[in-house]
Amino acid sequence: MNPMTNVKNIQKLNENVLQMGVEDDVSWHKQYKDSAYVFLGGLPYDLTEGDILCVFSQ
Repeated sequence: MNPMTNVKNIQKLNENVLQMGVEDDVSWHKQYKDSAYVFLGGLPYDLTEGDILCVFSQ
């Protein structure tokens, strides 16, 4: 799946949750509120997690 399609789907879900007036306690946001996910695209596939940490820690 195209990552941008996934982002648009999440935004649509967020809008629906707001329109329905869903409380934070039952929203999917509660499960992930302390998580930090970042999409990194366009990087070479042969980079290791250590390589990425070195680049972004600077």
